[in-house]
Amino acid sequence: MKATIVTMTKELARDYLTRNNQNRKVKKATLLFYKQQMISGKWKENGEPIIIDVNGVIKDGQHRLLAVVESDFSYKVPVISGVESNVMDTIDTGKNRSASDVLHLEGFKYSALIASSVKAILYEKLSEINSHSINISNSSIFEYANKYKNYLYELVHEAQEISSLQVARVLTDTMIVFYLHKYGINQDTITFLNSLTGTTRKPKSATDYVYKKLFKCYTGEERLSLGDKQKYIERAYEYFIKGNPQVKSIKIKYNKQKLNK
Repeated sequence: MKATIVTMTKELARDYLTRNNQNRKVKKATLLFYKQQMISGKWKENGEPIIIDVNGVIKDGQHRLLAVVESDFSYKVPVISGVESNVMDTIDTGKNRSASDVLHLEGFKYSALIASSVKAILYEKLSEINSHSINISNSSIFEYANKYKNYLYELVHEAQEISSLQVARVLTDTMIVFYLHKYGINQDTITFLNSLTGTTRKPKSATDYVYKKLFKCYTGEERLSLGDKQKYIERAYEYFIKGNPQVKSIKIKYNKQKLNK
């Protein structure tokens, strides 16, 4: 077994891939994510090695090498070569560090809630300009959270107050943080969310209609994807800012695609 540190260029990565006679199926989403990280300058030299067995087969690193080739990117990376051919079942068996773990290690309070909320915020932002599969990296979440730390704490504190008053947990804290961010931390948004969670009720109104929908999901009587819940909530908000009138029903276009939490 041999370990070296190389500058992985497009030419060297292509050479490694040429000698790899047992290519695994490429995961397009993973490859796209790596390429986006490299092109945007967010890729970091974290010491994660490329692993090659005695037969020249790449045991770990194929997607990274393909990304280097397709993005014409280069970076320093350890290369471990000459490992036995039967080691695949022992590679990548540990649990990946989550964004919540990263924020916790950086001293953030409410790390899990902030991580999931930032992911939702960034997902919506990126989905407006990108119709392809979207992956949000830990580094992107940390970068945003670190930049807007005090603002996120303010969102969390307000969200927890709203959540504590819920009659039933029809909205998660992450969803409440997301809508406080989307519509602004103000009395109108707080009133809207309180009416949507059943804390205050205006019978037969748009928010009451959506609250009942969400409550049926909470009890298991009805099932909605996260994306469809969002559509109902946003339709309720459209009615709310027009006076929250009485409605017999609210129509949405159902979509099987789920939004990130």
